[in-house]
Amino acid sequence: MNANLDRFMPPRGMANPHMQTIISSVARRLLPPQAHRAFDSAAQREVCEINGVRLAVDLNIAQGRPLVVIIPGWLGSTQSSYVRSAGSALTQAGYAIARLNLRDHGDTAHLNQGLFNSAMIEEVVALVRHLVERFGTQGASLLGYSLGGNFALRIARAMPELPTLAVAPAISPATTMYRIDRNLLYQRYFVRKWRKVWQQKQAAFPDLYDFGDALKLNSVSALTDYFVRYHSPFSSTQAYFAEYDLSDTALNGVDAHILAANDDPIIPTEQYAGLPRSVTIDLTDHGGHGAYVDSWALTSWADKYAERHFESHQHSR
Repeated sequence: MNANLDRFMPPRGMANPHMQTIISSVARRLLPPQAHRAFDSAAQREVCEINGVRLAVDLNIAQGRPLVVIIPGWLGSTQSSYVRSAGSALTQAGYAIARLNLRDHGDTAHLNQGLFNSAMIEEVVALVRHLVERFGTQGASLLGYSLGGNFALRIARAMPELPTLAVAPAISPATTMYRIDRNLLYQRYFVRKWRKVWQQKQAAFPDLYDFGDALKLNSVSALTDYFVRYHSPFSSTQAYFAEYDLSDTALNGVDAHILAANDDPIIPTEQYAGLPRSVTIDLTDHGGHGAYVDSWALTSWADKYAERHFESHQHSR
């Protein structure tokens, strides 16, 4: 695919990366296009139990269509605006869609006793294999955003047969955390969402969890340190981050594609500088954090990009 055919240009008045990011996350959730509502109403929720882990998936499946599995970002869900937008667009383009929730994401904290951590790649690989075996007879692809992009790249390492597109993937977890904490708006957004997950977990398993002390913490870094110390098998936050850091040679031999913006306020594009040549990287000047809102009707250029990317792989099968 020649990714340079239609370069992203934000509409007048929407070039600011923070504006792009907030509009994509908030405005598109509050004012979803009719197509997104129709896409949601046609979806079927399924809880898949694989290897003792229960994960929720929203399915828009039609026989005879190639499958795209979509993985939301950290603390996002199948209902995140960018996931609904991509799923709706890809459905209209002729794909079957499986949107998955990572453990504890999307109001699913009650499904498993154990807490989510970002190193939990085995259960996500197992779920994707399950979905591909059931619904991917006409071909299957993988689309991930932010932390979901990190998961997608690790899944591509385990399942190299899947064409994989990662939008604004988190490569260096430590750098991403510090970038979030440097901006009060993003810090409050993620702290609030993480606290909510822990409150849901405590409500579901009151005999196992008491997050009273954690709920007093006010930064992502403080919450991460608390989580690693009291609720993870890792010896330190540094050791935890190392488990899913994709810098340097971690992606050697992985054939995947990254779309990211130079003005991303959360994931600095310097993270992509040392990746192996097997990973194709397409950087745009604008786009914010995986937003790419290309009109005041709140449509997304990234959706069109994904359509073209997966279409090129379908034609090459």
